[in-house]
Amino acid sequence: MSYLQMIVGWLWLPVLLLLVLAAISIPRYKCQRFFSSICFRGYDGRLPKYQGQRTVNGFLKRIRFKSRIPFDKWEEAKSDIEIFYNKQIFKIKSNQDMRTVDIFLIQKLLPSYILWKDSYLEEGRKFSVGESYSGKVVWDCTVLPHGMVAGATSAGKTSILRCIIHQAIVKKWNISVLDWKCGGDYVSVEREYQDITKNYGPIVISEPEETRNILVALLVEVRGRLEEFKRAGVTNIDEFKALGQKQFLPWLLIIDEAAEILDVKPKSKEEKELYIEIEQTLRALARTSRAAGVHILMGFIRPSSDVLDGQIKNNLLWRACGYFADPAASRIVLDNDQATKLPPEIKGRFIVNGEETQAYYLPISEHRDKDNSFRDNGGDGGSGGEAELEPPEPPAAEGGAT
Repeated sequence: MSYLQMIVGWLWLPVLLLLVLAAISIPRYKCQRFFSSICFRGYDGRLPKYQGQRTVNGFLKRIRFKSRIPFDKWEEAKSDIEIFYNKQIFKIKSNQDMRTVDIFLIQKLLPSYILWKDSYLEEGRKFSVGESYSGKVVWDCTVLPHGMVAGATSAGKTSILRCIIHQAIVKKWNISVLDWKCGGDYVSVEREYQDITKNYGPIVISEPEETRNILVALLVEVRGRLEEFKRAGVTNIDEFKALGQKQFLPWLLIIDEAAEILDVKPKSKEEKELYIEIEQTLRALARTSRAAGVHILMGFIRPSSDVLDGQIKNNLLWRACGYFADPAASRIVLDNDQATKLPPEIKGRFIVNGEETQAYYLPISEHRDKDNSFRDNGGDGGSGGEAELEPPEPPAAEGGAT
């Protein structure tokens, strides 16, 4: 090997080291210049120190800084930081040592359409709802037993309810759907339920007296289960299941457009008594059914205090909220204005668990692909309502709230 070849052979090492140093020092230098330009310093007069970055998932990148600057000052500088990186900030997080700050930048926007696949199913009493920037969004009924889905007309509320019903069917739960709109939004899932349970009968109830009867029967079921638990020396359905004795199936109670049931002005004394009994039974179920494995999920266009009793609302702890133009409506559901920042043109976009989420879309379909996902047949041959027959938005990356 000649002397020249030896020099060339060793030359790659310092070049590589120089590239590594440049990759580390250039971002650090740019950050220092930026923070200096906006006079962003701690009480000690020092600028934030760049610590590196990493990809969190397909949507987010995390950038870490060491700093003694108070967290609220970072929040105030949020818009300047977004301009510097030319990216939206998903969140700013201060770590436990109070000296490390993580900035999460949105690298890729949420899709406007995610077709449901049965591979998304969760085990136990959990339901997959959609995807957020942090990852998969799940409703865990063991933690938040009852819930509420709200949003303006055509936000996609019924689609979420239908997708959750489908999952409950696959899990072989008991299911009751109170839908006084009579619009046929649940024709396909009811047919699916009947196919699995061998002509069990209709699960969708649209009449006041039938509603009262099913709610009373469900309350009797809850009390019977609680008595069984008491005799067995346990407190809930999971502890009872662990004993290996006879099993109780979880029960999902869906109430779509709940205002149709709770905001009725009776025309006679008999009607008034009927609706009072319905509301009182719902209150009792909301208070007592958690341990028995009965879970209530209500859909609303706007759950005002005139429509939703405070005792019921306080038990609907899991919340999914679609777009509202009115901040007051968003605050009723979320206690903040987040829902007003959602893109109204994207159906199925909700705030869930405090995060912007694209809900899974379950179309009406008679067929499944090999991967057990659904193929939309555009509603051909079906008799469902708007939630089933309306075609989804084409898959595309759209803007969203931050």
